[in-house]
Amino acid sequence: MPLPLAIPLVCWLVAVGVLALRGRDLRLVNLLVVSFTCVLGLACVGIALQAAARHTAKYDLWLYTADMALGAPSFLLARLMRPGAFYTVLVWLYDAMPMTMLLAYAAHLLWAGKPERVLAAFALNFGTGYCIYLLFPACGPGYAFARFPAFAPAAPALHPLHLLAPPNCMPSLHMSTALLVCWFLRPWRIPHAAAMLNVVLTVLATLASGEHYLVDLIVAAPFTVFVYCASGRQWRAGAAWLAAVLAWCGLLRIGAAWITAVPGAFWGICALTVGAAWLYSMYPRWLPLTKASTNWPAEAPG
Repeated sequence: MPLPLAIPLVCWLVAVGVLALRGRDLRLVNLLVVSFTCVLGLACVGIALQAAARHTAKYDLWLYTADMALGAPSFLLARLMRPGAFYTVLVWLYDAMPMTMLLAYAAHLLWAGKPERVLAAFALNFGTGYCIYLLFPACGPGYAFARFPAFAPAAPALHPLHLLAPPNCMPSLHMSTALLVCWFLRPWRIPHAAAMLNVVLTVLATLASGEHYLVDLIVAAPFTVFVYCASGRQWRAGAAWLAAVLAWCGLLRIGAAWITAVPGAFWGICALTVGAAWLYSMYPRWLPLTKASTNWPAEAPG
């Protein structure tokens, strides 16, 4: 088994072992049931996306137009990293996303955290994300362009593409999942550091693999904040961030000509979006999952 996949699997098995050694600990049943449900749920989402692939026209050319204003980084990174050992590691990491989710849940289950909040967040992440996939169906540059990444075409005439690839591009749920894992592991120093590294590697993996455009990752930032707020029943804040995601979808659909004409302003909007999401996540009053405002132990393990 590849090392990037083995590490989270081993950590999950350790969590199962710790609970098993405690005897009649119902958290073991909890973790096993949630793990099975997670795998089953992701499989159902995958089947639904495959079914939607045949019935949705793809709007990749709109996303590619926006990405051109950002320098088409997916083409650039794919050229730099393919082929190579590091690229192989990135692909393995990309496939290990379900295990990172389960590890975040196991950490909260073992260390007196908020497991129900984590579970609600990941359910919202994929449920709402699937709906937005159907609202703005796209499949990524690796599927939309036959010569990816060797050749980045000039600005194309905008028209829907009829591709059989699943519409799982906008926003990037791999990116939102990595961000959620990072935020939920914040109370523990070493797991949080590993989760931050996972965020960086996820950015590289999603782009270099041709699965996403950079703009998908940018829109994933406000989408992640929406998921976090809604999972904590912060409905007004969640609605505001969901409105920002929908506004981005509208901008990308109807503002392609403006984006091409004024790329500097588009860069500014992208920076403002990511910066606002980052500031929101760093402000303690708005992101209350900290040891000071919950029942975290005085010294969290790790």
